Amino acid sequence: MFTFKRADSSKYQGGCNIMNVGNGSIQAAQLFPGQAIALFGQPDEFTEDYEQMFTMVVSAEREGCEPIYLEIYHGPSGPAIGGDSSSIEANAAAKELAALLIAAKPADYDWEGDYADVPVHIRMGIKNGVPYYEDEMGEDFDPEDFM
Repeated sequence: MFTFKRADSSKYQGGCNIMNVGNGSIQAAQLFPGQAIALFGQPDEFTEDYEQMFTMVVSAEREGCEPIYLEIYHGPSGPAIGGDSSSIEANAAAKELAALLIAAKPADYDWEGDYADVPVHIRMGIKNGVPYYEDEMGEDFDPEDFM
């Protein structure tokens, strides 16, 4: 078992997606930032870009071992955990962290931004423990462009 703690973002030396978190649904994406905030506090960065919504770094520590640094983020593939994907320890820590995040009761938060690929403007978050999600398609949106 690992102990997870918020870490200085400069400790994270980069990596790639180890695993996506959740089931890929809009609800999972809504809950994920609130779950991360509930466990570790406000992200290192919140942006207005849905594909780079937020990021935070945590350490995964096990007695007698060097800390492993993981990134909790919402990126192009949605809610995810990043790190050294070639490391067996980092993969084990990411799996444990994902279970911890999914089980967490989400904290309230508000986010507003754009998903430029579609294009859509999104407002989502958790208010008084209740998730909300609203979107508006851009005026120049043409579904034929995506077929």
